[in-house]
Amino acid sequence: MIVHPMKFEHYDSLVKLWSSFTGNAMTGADSAEGFSLFLKRNGAYCFTAFESEEIVGSVMAGEDARRGYIYHLSVKRDLHHSGIGTVLMKAAETALYNAGIEKLHLFIFSDNPAIEFYKRTGWHLRDDIEVMSKVIRGDKYTGTRKPE
Repeated sequence: MIVHPMKFEHYDSLVKLWSSFTGNAMTGADSAEGFSLFLKRNGAYCFTAFESEEIVGSVMAGEDARRGYIYHLSVKRDLHHSGIGTVLMKAAETALYNAGIEKLHLFIFSDNPAIEFYKRTGWHLRDDIEVMSKVIRGDKYTGTRKPE
């Protein structure tokens, strides 16, 4: 397995990977245009894992100069528990740390089994905050995720 910085050319394969998980919500921000803009702003924190020529995992991360955020950490289903997710997360965490970011956040559906992965890798669930969202652009996000 080799990890490379994420590139726009990976987009179609990444969408296929991300869409393969029922616990993942894809929104208008995941369009090709949104992906390109995100990489321009945060490409230093986004990584793609390959086995041979096949994309087998990804992590997107970004920062706002105060906090870092993790998006779309995913590993091909038949490679879960192979260590790929840990390597990808470490790559993103190291890049954000080197940029001076002190704390990371991620948003995850409460029934997503990946919560256990995150706990094993040092993350903790917060019970002292709530998340609120407001769509101010576009109509692609319905507030629901892909049906299971």
